[in-house]
Amino acid sequence: MINNPLSNYFISFFGIVIGLTVFLIGTKLLSTTFRTSVSFRLKALLQKTTSNKLLGVLIGIVATGLLQSSSATTIIVISLVHSGLITLYGAVPIIMGANIGTTITAQLVAFNFGESSPYLIALIIFFLFIFKAKNNKFAINILLGLTLIFLGIEFISISISSFKTVQFFTRLIVNIEDNRIISIFLGCIITATIQSSSTGIAILQIMASKGIISVSSALPIMLGQNIGTCANTLVGSIATNKVGKQAALIHIIFNVIGVIVFFFALDWLYNIVKLISPNNPGRQIANAHTLFNITSTFLLLPFSSVLVTISKKIIRD
Repeated sequence: MINNPLSNYFISFFGIVIGLTVFLIGTKLLSTTFRTSVSFRLKALLQKTTSNKLLGVLIGIVATGLLQSSSATTIIVISLVHSGLITLYGAVPIIMGANIGTTITAQLVAFNFGESSPYLIALIIFFLFIFKAKNNKFAINILLGLTLIFLGIEFISISISSFKTVQFFTRLIVNIEDNRIISIFLGCIITATIQSSSTGIAILQIMASKGIISVSSALPIMLGQNIGTCANTLVGSIATNKVGKQAALIHIIFNVIGVIVFFFALDWLYNIVKLISPNNPGRQIANAHTLFNITSTFLLLPFSSVLVTISKKIIRD
C-alpha cells in the first residue's frame, strides 16, 4: 500500500489526466458523430437564417448542442462567411446562439450521471451484440460518447479530492479568490490551452462540488473561459479571407464585452444562481454559465450591426 503523500498526489494527478482524456474523447465522438450526419444539412440551414436574427440564434443553439462545441459551429459559420454563402450580418446571431448552445454540456455535468456509466456501457454492449445493422451505429456512438463524458467526470471527481489538502494548491485558490482579474486571466489561459471551454467549466463544477473552490471564486474563472474559447476560432480564421477574420473578431468582441459587463455584476450573478440551486454548487456554475451567455446575447443582439461595423474598422483591406 502506498502511504507516501507525494505518490498519492501523483496518482491523483494521473487520474485527472485520464479523466480529462476520456471526457475529451467522449465530446469529440459526439461532435464527429453529429457532424458527419448533419454537416451538409446544417450548412444549408445556416444559409437560410440571414434575414432573421432570432432564428439565427436558435440555429446556433441547436447546432452547438448537437456538435458539442461552440468552436465547431463558429468555425463552420466563418467558413460560410469566407465562401460568401452567408453575410457577416447573418453570421453574428448564429455565433451568439453558439455561445448559448455550449452551456448544454455544463447542464449535463450538473446532473452527476457518473455512477450510471456502467449501465450505459452494458447497454452499448447489448446493442452491439443484438443489433448489427449499420443504422444502429449512430445511436451506439451517441451512447458511447455520453458514457465517456460521464466516466471522465467520475474519474476527475474521484481523483481531484486529494488536492484539497495540498498547501500550495489551497494557497493558490486563496490568492485567486482575492483577485477577480487574475481569475479571469487564469480561466482564459486554461481554456485556450485545453481547447475546450466545456471541459474547463466541468472541472470548475467538480472542484466546487468537492468544496475545493467556492462558487463565488469560480465565477470569474468561468468568465475568463468564455474569452479563452475564442482561441479556436481565431486560429481557424487564419486561413480565411478578410470577411472570415472579421467574423472571428466579432466572436471575440462579443465575449469580451459580455465579460466586462458581468465583471461588475458578479455578486448579482452569484446571488441569483445561489437562489435557484442553493445546495448544488455544480448546478450553480452551470446556471451562471447559461445566464451569462443568454444575457449577453439578449443585450448585444440588437447591436449586431454595430459589432459588424467595429470588426470592419479594425480589419480592413
